[in-house]
Amino acid sequence: MSDRGGKSIFAHKQTYSRKGNSKSRSVSEIADEAERLDGACPHVANPQSPTILEGIRPSEVVEVIEQRIAEQNTLLRQLRKEQPDRKEALRGIRSDTHVLIASVFSFPDPVEDMDQADYLRWRRDVIAFAKADAVRNKAEVLSIIEHLDEAHPHVHVLAVPLCAEGNMRMDAKRCHEGHREQDRHKDHGWSGSPSRSYKQAMRGWQDRYHAEVGAKHAQARTGPRRRRLDRAAWKAEQERLKAQKEAEIAILRAEEARRLADEEERRRDLVMQDTVASRLQEAEAVHAIATGGLIAAIRQIDPDPVLLKRLETPGEMGAWTHHDADRNREMHSALAPVLSDGLEALRQPPAGPGLLGGLTGFLRGLAGWVNRLADASPRWLKWPETVAYIANGAREAFGTPYAASTLAGVIEASPAWQSFTGEARARLDQARTVQALTNPRDSRPDASSQTGI
Repeated sequence: MSDRGGKSIFAHKQTYSRKGNSKSRSVSEIADEAERLDGACPHVANPQSPTILEGIRPSEVVEVIEQRIAEQNTLLRQLRKEQPDRKEALRGIRSDTHVLIASVFSFPDPVEDMDQADYLRWRRDVIAFAKADAVRNKAEVLSIIEHLDEAHPHVHVLAVPLCAEGNMRMDAKRCHEGHREQDRHKDHGWSGSPSRSYKQAMRGWQDRYHAEVGAKHAQARTGPRRRRLDRAAWKAEQERLKAQKEAEIAILRAEEARRLADEEERRRDLVMQDTVASRLQEAEAVHAIATGGLIAAIRQIDPDPVLLKRLETPGEMGAWTHHDADRNREMHSALAPVLSDGLEALRQPPAGPGLLGGLTGFLRGLAGWVNRLADASPRWLKWPETVAYIANGAREAFGTPYAASTLAGVIEASPAWQSFTGEARARLDQARTVQALTNPRDSRPDASSQTGI
């Protein structure tokens, strides 16, 4: 493309009535062409179905217009009866009343040569401009359509007037800068043709489109010939617009990079929060087991009724001391090695993959030890006497001031169980602290974290 070819904006906005006339097509004709219905667009060599970017199909826009006109005419008839002094202002919506605002925006590059990323950025800005323009003019956008079957890609925007106190007759000309200024020209009796005010207003509209869209995409306000620019001036302007476009793209890329970084940070936060919540849940479960005691833990992990009975049976302190010396030697010889192994295990904290995994392994080892004690006990020795013997040995081994009354008590007084409960409390406090640091609003301390076990 030559320097003098350049890129300039093309944007047009016009209003239409249902009836149409020799100077303007009807609403239905505009909709049919936009939707590429058969015979509606003879100027297009190979019509293709349009892409509906937002809203409804153009033919549906016509249906909406007809429905709203019918409803509004019913309301207007009622208001004319109630307010006869406003009869002229409340007259019905006629077939020649302009009720559609149609805008078209064209991309300067041919379809086959356009850069897809550039085009999509331009299209996004066009849609934003058209929506804001409708709001500015008290209109509602119903359909945004894309055509790629002509030389240049372009976007059509179909909008209708909002029914409001200032526009009860859905007059699209009141939603169009050019027609409003033309009417003002007539009302004030200004000199010259009213069309002059119309054209001046629309130049202002195109200036705004250029400032908000065209200039961001290296498109000049008008071409070089219309402005009588020489090649050097036109080239300088193109370079300026190109630099502005590159700056806009750099800003967009920076914003996208920030958005992606924010999304990644949010994703990491969610992963961290999930991890923190999972660890807190595990710490609460372990703490509940520790504070519930050995019997509750075994019932939860492996509720063996025989094991539970042996752990809960009270010892009969002194019963075995009344046996003769031979039986005492036999009892000691049978139980001492098993007791020694068990006491050694009760000195070590539970070990395994995680605190809960270590406790599970510890309890299974404990079950095996209790069964070995039962198997090793002489047949004449009652289980409560075995419990008393073990409790006395544990008291001496661990230096506790009293002998526990059950095997469960012996184990809960051991260094292994005390280590487990202390670690469970520390893990819970740590998990709650981490949660408070990562999500302080959701952290809620409870009584157990305040008073301990």
